[in-house]
Amino acid sequence: MFQRVTYIAALAACGLGLTALHGSAQPDKKAKPEDQAKSKKALQEVQDFIGLWNLEGTQKVGAKTEAWKEKVSWGWKFKDGDAWIVVSFADGKGKFFSTGELKYILEKKKYALALTPAAKGEAAQTFEGDYAKGALKLERKDAKTNDVYRLTLNTVAEGERFVMKYEKQDGGKGLFSAVHAMQGNKDGVVAGGPKKPECIVSGGSANIAVSYNGKTYYVCCSGCRDEFNADPAKYTKGK
Repeated sequence: MFQRVTYIAALAACGLGLTALHGSAQPDKKAKPEDQAKSKKALQEVQDFIGLWNLEGTQKVGAKTEAWKEKVSWGWKFKDGDAWIVVSFADGKGKFFSTGELKYILEKKKYALALTPAAKGEAAQTFEGDYAKGALKLERKDAKTNDVYRLTLNTVAEGERFVMKYEKQDGGKGLFSAVHAMQGNKDGVVAGGPKKPECIVSGGSANIAVSYNGKTYYVCCSGCRDEFNADPAKYTKGK
């Protein structure tokens, strides 16, 4: 009798453990539509980043300045009402980073950019910060060294040029020093050329044509094109 009671108790304890484990593995609750809209609106502050950029990078190596060229592409992604921005450096083969994702964390009211280093085996690096005075400034702190790394991203010349600066603050104290930088023009853009149509999905400068019910609209990237094609009526209502 004692063995039977012990066996049942063990099963019950196991069941409780499985229930707790199952509960902890549940996915996060889906964000409310109004919160999704707020996050998307915040990301639209950096809409000028969207597109393909022909950049030239520079880095101090001793007394010399090393230079290289790199194509960097920014684009929107959408899923289940959520919106975020992805970036690819030289088709995933960039000098320092391969890919990344930019999101807006509504709870913190902060932008978060998770970048995958080019070196194999290194974990993603997440930078957090704010958009102010026309620039996105993001920082991360190295837990081992306390070094602080800062990324500054912005466009100039009315959105025709992109600038990316990477700086370091030793031990989290003192001034930041330059590590490397990249800047250059948007692919296919002629300086002072005619203004492009507006993206019907994100509101930015667009150059990709899409159609619905015999009408032509424009989107800024493949992500917005896919989002439009998934539900064109949503974006063309009243237009």
